Amino acid sequence: MGLSSLSSKLTAFEKTNYLFKNWRHASAGSVVFPGCGFPSFFPKTLAALKDALRPVSGVSFALDCCGLPLEGLKGPEAYRAELSRVEECLVRVGAREVVPLCPNCGSAFAEALDRSVSQVTIYACLRELTERGLIDCARVVTPGAVFVPCPDRAHGEWLDDLAYFLESSVFVSECSACCGAAFEISQPEASFAAAKRVLESVARECTRAGVEEPVLYVYCASCAGKLERARRQCSGGLAGSVRVVHVLSALMGVDEVPTVSTTVLNRAKAAIR
Repeated sequence: MGLSSLSSKLTAFEKTNYLFKNWRHASAGSVVFPGCGFPSFFPKTLAALKDALRPVSGVSFALDCCGLPLEGLKGPEAYRAELSRVEECLVRVGAREVVPLCPNCGSAFAEALDRSVSQVTIYACLRELTERGLIDCARVVTPGAVFVPCPDRAHGEWLDDLAYFLESSVFVSECSACCGAAFEISQPEASFAAAKRVLESVARECTRAGVEEPVLYVYCASCAGKLERARRQCSGGLAGSVRVVHVLSALMGVDEVPTVSTTVLNRAKAAIR
């Protein structure tokens, strides 16, 4: 059995009736849904977000996987079954709306949510709470480029909601390539090449914009993990000069590099908290 085959089997096992799910703290109202990617790469930012939202009435958290990774591993039926399980959990706890942290989960929910449950991006949620004076969010001020992930390119809903927190020194990258995360297991070499192209493209854009130290802002955890892994492999080169920052980390005031070496452990820890 090849390494990619073993990885696929282990990933499929984990994501089927998600091994690290935790609905103990979910309740009626707004349910924040970090998915499986965000807890993997940003445990400190997730903890800070929980602390920030803990005093807000009617906001709770549910840890689970939307099932999207299963579409390419076991097929559409397995993905739909997992998504239906999550949907049933949301209805059971009395969720009025689900607040995903990643556009991948957002795209999955957009297709299948029960009519009683609406969806709002985390950035729209944070804006509303900020304007109501219920929480404090930093703004994204360090110059850099925002990378738009594949699920948000058609409509730009997430980017529109995020724009509220961006200062004029932050611009939207023109790079339209995929980060490569979607085919990391099946085509690792092509996946790395795709990520490298994104990093190099953003580095050049930052140089043209007069940004001395290139910063790549992401709002998809899968992109963050893929691009950070590639960046480390390109140490010393143009791609390796780019700093990968998740927008939520910036908003929460957390200086957190995507954690790429302990992702399974991070998911496991998040599930028991």
